[in-house]
Amino acid sequence: MILFVPGYDPATEANLAIAVRLVESHLAILREGATREALLRALDRPGDPLFAMAHGRSGRLLAQGGKTALSHTDMAAFADRSIFAFACHTAAELGRAAAQAGGAWWGYTGAITSPDVSEKLLPLLTEVFAYLLGIFAISGSTAARRAVLIQLKERCQSVESRIDDLLESDPDLDAGTAYLCLLHLWDRLRIWEERSDEPLQHPEARPPLLFPAG
Repeated sequence: MILFVPGYDPATEANLAIAVRLVESHLAILREGATREALLRALDRPGDPLFAMAHGRSGRLLAQGGKTALSHTDMAAFADRSIFAFACHTAAELGRAAAQAGGAWWGYTGAITSPDVSEKLLPLLTEVFAYLLGIFAISGSTAARRAVLIQLKERCQSVESRIDDLLESDPDLDAGTAYLCLLHLWDRLRIWEERSDEPLQHPEARPPLLFPAG
């Protein structure tokens, strides 16, 4: 597994706070090392899944400093590969291009909210990302991917309930960012399957509020 997570502004630093808890035995490309060149070298390993947390545009995944990490012209590297991109707008051009190349792209439509990294909420959000990291690459059929979409919403709602409990004991806790992140995690996730024309989504998912960014 390739774990690609730049860190150069509040949103990407929040992603990093999750990522450093997930590295384990994965090939971790983090912080200043999260460059296009480093990612392309890692993608020379055929078939390795990619889990990325970064800024995104409809046609680009961004690297350290906002530079381009991947564009639709790089999608030949994703034949027979699974990719999860927790990044805004990456279910648009990138998802379609990866699918056409024979890969499976799990990305997001519209804008998404970065994780909350406060002491009480970070562990709860990390649980959801750990689930996604462990499940996306081994979910190789339409049925399995639809099951993940259902399970993901249930897990997010379970974490929301636990946050509700925290708020009862600590009413000053600001959980707005965490709630939005949990909603976006399942509601805006789109899965482009190999050679597909349309992505999978949760049956209760809604259209994004914002138009894709270029």
